[in-house]
Parts: sequence; structure tokens; C-alpha cells
Amino acid sequence: MAGNIMLADDGRLVFLDFGLMSGVEEGVMEAFASGIQCVLSKDYVGLVRAFVDTGFIGTPIEWRAKESDPWQTTHPAGPDLTAIMAEELRERMEACPGGGSRFGALSIVLGDMGFFWQMYTPPYIILLIRTFLTLEGIAGQVDPDFNIYEVALPWAVQRALSPSTPTARRTLRSSVLTEADSFQWDRVAALVEQQRAEQREARDKARTGAAKAAGAAGAAGGADGPAP
Repeated sequence: MAGNIMLADDGRLVFLDFGLMSGVEEGVMEAFASGIQCVLSKDYVGLVRAFVDTGFIGTPIEWRAKESDPWQTTHPAGPDLTAIMAEELRERMEACPGGGSRFGALSIVLGDMGFFWQMYTPPYIILLIRTFLTLEGIAGQVDPDFNIYEVALPWAVQRALSPSTPTARRTLRSSVLTEADSFQWDRVAALVEQQRAEQREARDKARTGAAKAAGAAGAAGGADGPAP
């Protein structure tokens, strides 16, 4: 047990009070689910759109060059602020350790970007951040390789495959069907292969890190050993 959270013997997560719970509209829930999928697939344009749908970013998107400047809806790099913000988000996420696996990394990136991109914090956004960081911190102590997005993916997929709003239904349809109503097998296969490649890369990095740590420990042991 950790504070107001407990892990049951059957693996269920038990909330002992309602401090980490809230109710949100169906559209916001689907936007959360979409955001989780976008992080895993590295679809940063989709992630920015999910931010807009949750109310975390306003419409139109606002930007400024310096903290002392007023907010504006134009950008020197071009008219499409969604794409411009998505590219900056991609660069920052790739440069931040744990960018694709740790919610804490995303919160750091967004905290830095918040000085230059107008962001809002509805109560459910604050609660979401608090809940994810709490769960991630607890799980990370047990499993250093814990990926909160992968754990949340089944819920996100369930939400995506059971849309309750017209926008989400159109999104689901466009993601699996062509305009001629044919199933996009190639797209699904590409997504599966991308996920497998990312998992292989993560395993390779883990093995490399373990080997380096073992080598460093062996070298230190040899240096501290008795002189002949």
C-alpha cells in the first residue's frame, strides 16, 4: 500500500479514496485514449490534436517568442501551428530521457514548452498529471523498465474501438478503412512491426546497459583487489 493506493492480491489496483478520481466527458476520455496511442506511435501531430480535444491547448493555438511577449496565433515558421508545435514536441521528447515511456518526461517537456505555447489546466488535467505521476513513481520502484503508456494501451485501444462520439467514430473508421471501405491491412501491419521494432530496440539498450554496468563493476573490483 502507498498512501491512498493499494495493489490487491489478484493484481487489481485499489483506490482507497476518491482523491485520484474524477469524472470527465466522453469526448475528453477518448482524447486521453488517443493521446496515449499517439505517444506510443510517435504521432506528435495527433498528440497535439489530442491536447486540443482535452482542453489542455486552446483553439486557436497560441504561441509567443519570449515570456514577455503577448500571445499570438501566428508563427514565423509558417501558418500551421499544429504542425509547428508537433515538431517542437517531437524534438524535445526525443531529447528527453524516457520520452517515449515515462509520463514524467512528458510533463517536463510540456512544462518547458508552456513558457512559449499557451496551455490550460482544467481540474481534470491536474488530476490526470497527479495520478499518472503517482502510479508511475510507485511502479518504477518495482520495475525500472515500467512503461505507463504500454500499461494504459489496452484501455486506450478499448476506448478507440468503442467510440461514443461522432468524431471518434470517424477517426476509427478512417484509421482502419479506406475511402472505398476496404480494410487497411498494410497500415495495421506497419503499426505492429513498428511496435515490435521499438520493443527490440528497448531490449537491446537494456542488454547494453547491463553489460556496461557489469564491466564497470568488474573493473572497479580489479582495481581494488590486493596487489601481487
